[in-house]
Amino acid sequence: MHSLHPQARTTPAVRQEIARSREPTGVLAQRFSVSTETIRKWRKRGAQDCQDHSSRPHKLPWKATDEERAIVCALRQATGFPLDDLTFVVSHFLPHLNRDAVYRILKAEGLGRLPPAQQRQRRSGTFKDYDLGFVHIDIKHLPKLQTANGERRKRYLYVAIDRCSRWVHLAVKDDELATSAVAFLKEAVRAFPFKITHVLTDRGSCFTADGFEEACRQLKLEHRRTKPYTPQTNGLVERFNGRVQREVLGITIYSHRDLETLLKGFNQAYNRRRQRVLKGRAPDEVVRSRLAAEPKLANRRYKPPDADALPPALQVIAHAKEVSHPDSYPKQPGPAQEHPSAAA
Repeated sequence: MHSLHPQARTTPAVRQEIARSREPTGVLAQRFSVSTETIRKWRKRGAQDCQDHSSRPHKLPWKATDEERAIVCALRQATGFPLDDLTFVVSHFLPHLNRDAVYRILKAEGLGRLPPAQQRQRRSGTFKDYDLGFVHIDIKHLPKLQTANGERRKRYLYVAIDRCSRWVHLAVKDDELATSAVAFLKEAVRAFPFKITHVLTDRGSCFTADGFEEACRQLKLEHRRTKPYTPQTNGLVERFNGRVQREVLGITIYSHRDLETLLKGFNQAYNRRRQRVLKGRAPDEVVRSRLAAEPKLANRRYKPPDADALPPALQVIAHAKEVSHPDSYPKQPGPAQEHPSAAA
């Protein structure tokens, strides 16, 4: 679609009428309130060319020779200076090139935009193959729900997952302080059926506290922390947190007690679920086969989880479905729709 010049006094239809008219130029100029030069211009173009032409010159003269343009481009590529700084440098030995000239040279050569900052490109590595016992730990914030005393507040899900077997242990705490982190670490040492040798965490304040470091030393665990701004290092537990968000927190529940029951059942079900990354085996199966091959990896302090955690979780899910879909309740028969047995 053609657009008219902002200052245009005529339209394409008027211009065609001017081009086709045989009246004197002065008469047409007076009729359309334009100058006689305008009338002559549209008559010269003819009725087939009544659109505005671009005012851009067909060819812009260069102020610089090919050698000078090559120098400007080489300086840009070598220094990475922005336009103003580059113009300041160039003006010392090519004073006839101003800022606009330098910009046109760079744009013509495809150097108008600076590339992203040259950062040290580091290839994303893969996890080293560790035996049972290398555990990733992280904390996930849970939504605000009703507690046992009727207060609405948020709680925190502590997650520990083994790198080799994907075996998981979950626990819900009231805060994310060092005391809760230490308590969860001690629980995890008893909850895993194999010995924990390494612990990988981020640099959260509860994991960098002296109390947590001391607990790792007492339990003879090697504590490793991720580097700053590298969450992918702890990506194993981060992906699991995303799974919890999708599969558990999407269910409509109202109390932390129900959520904790649901998380216990999810924990047990996850350890029994076959996974593609384990070549179709479940974490429980991987742990059993590995402990059978290397009994020395077994944890003497292992405390088996509650074997009946799954049925209560399924009850919470069933109740949540009823709450989420109130329109699915059966309608009660009214006075005019009495049950046949009642009428009898």
